[in-house]
Amino acid sequence: MDILQQITLEKNEKKSLPDKVYDELLRDILTGHLERDSRLNEAKLCKAYGTSRTPLREAFRRLERDGLVEYIPNRGEFVKGFTQGEIEDMLHMRVELETLAVGWVIERITEEEEKELASIFKYMEFYTKKNDIQKMIDINYAFNRLLYKFTHDRHLEKTLNAYQIYTNYCCPPNYFAKNYLTTVLEERRRIYNAIVRKDIPAATKAMRTHMEKSIKRSTQSLY
Repeated sequence: MDILQQITLEKNEKKSLPDKVYDELLRDILTGHLERDSRLNEAKLCKAYGTSRTPLREAFRRLERDGLVEYIPNRGEFVKGFTQGEIEDMLHMRVELETLAVGWVIERITEEEEKELASIFKYMEFYTKKNDIQKMIDINYAFNRLLYKFTHDRHLEKTLNAYQIYTNYCCPPNYFAKNYLTTVLEERRRIYNAIVRKDIPAATKAMRTHMEKSIKRSTQSLY
């Protein structure tokens, strides 16, 4: 099963109720639907998400571990979310970690993994030419997941996957902007070609440039 098939399976897989409630709460917190510092009313949320209190409270515990919800004794659960400053910090940390990651990929990637990365890049070229935005959302996500996986560092992989989810909710890429797909493809091409050549300086430079441009493209609405 390749990474695109895996992502499609994950999207279509019937999730457990606690997982579904967690995902919906995470989305609503990071997109601002549930405002920072607001109290999470269990009765209202159970009705809104079609759940009972047990799955809801399980989701609260997970969000507490993520630092996105805070329990205050005798008062209840409150939305913590991210401040604008924290979002900006996270974006800049992601630049540094992505730059580190691509160097590790070059040092550690196997021949089979190189073939998998080549396959996803061909998908990227094909669907960019077709201007298939919905497909490219999955492909860009898949390309990132492969890079994180191929660092062969579980902690870095986990951290970058979380950052990708958080930043995509807080300041989503504007796939519908003019020439967005072709612009990103060329930035990705420089990264990919440097990986193929095993050129760490070129790869880290290309990744840093791509990530810094991505920040500018996705944070215009924050200012």
